[in-house]
Amino acid sequence: MKDVIIIGKGPAGISAALYAVRGGASVSVVAKDGGALTKADLIQNYYGFENGINAKQLIQNGITQAENLGVKFFENEVVGIEFAQHGYLVKTLTDTKQADVVIIACGTSRNIPPIENIDRFEGKGVSYCAICDGFFYRGKRVAVIGNGGYALSEYHVLKNIIQDVTIYTNGLKAEFDEIKADERKIKAFEGEDIIKNIVFENGSSIPVDGVFIACGSAGAFELSKKVGLAISQNKIVTDEKRATNIPGIFAAGDCVSGLQQIAKAVCDGMIAGTEALKYLKNR
Repeated sequence: MKDVIIIGKGPAGISAALYAVRGGASVSVVAKDGGALTKADLIQNYYGFENGINAKQLIQNGITQAENLGVKFFENEVVGIEFAQHGYLVKTLTDTKQADVVIIACGTSRNIPPIENIDRFEGKGVSYCAICDGFFYRGKRVAVIGNGGYALSEYHVLKNIIQDVTIYTNGLKAEFDEIKADERKIKAFEGEDIIKNIVFENGSSIPVDGVFIACGSAGAFELSKKVGLAISQNKIVTDEKRATNIPGIFAAGDCVSGLQQIAKAVCDGMIAGTEALKYLKNR
């Protein structure tokens, strides 16, 4: 039986899970929470509920439906996707799962801190993927920006190849105590052709050769960077089959172009789930 891992348990992720598991795949859903829909209250524009439905109840209904069909759920934060000999490895804060197919359905958040010149130095010392770019900074001094589990995960990736790595929480309290982080608020990045300094709001500064952004949790944008998925206007680029430019990786829901509506997300999930099955059968 082939393994399908879905990242995200909103309407797109659950819809994909329903179609994939009914087609005979072994399906696991990994998510930290229910995504943007959990912030809504009463849903009144979704088919079949004459008096509307509570958003959290709609999510739970979908999860229960999928569980009844054999879908496995894991509450964890996904921090990376890596290529494997056969398929992919989906890395969480606590473990690594093997997948033949990955469906990304974890929304659109791009966690970029409001630091002066951050856009200017993207690709010139500012990176969003430790496993992709860490190799280029061997023997140099780098910073990780973030205060949670994702930042700590990127720190450990870098620490395997770089000796001088520091986490800067950008004024927030660190959510970990495994290592000591610098909690000063960052004002700007400085440099000429490439980044040279981090400048803090108190006027002090430190020299750096590279900065890795790892704020909040890894969303679709951050995960896409790790495997080279095409991105356009902060959305994953897919074809009509919800296939990305990397074979075996599909995307659905708010992380792809189109209306951010439940009905569209469910349709995306249906397409991604069925096309993932076709992909597996043709391997």
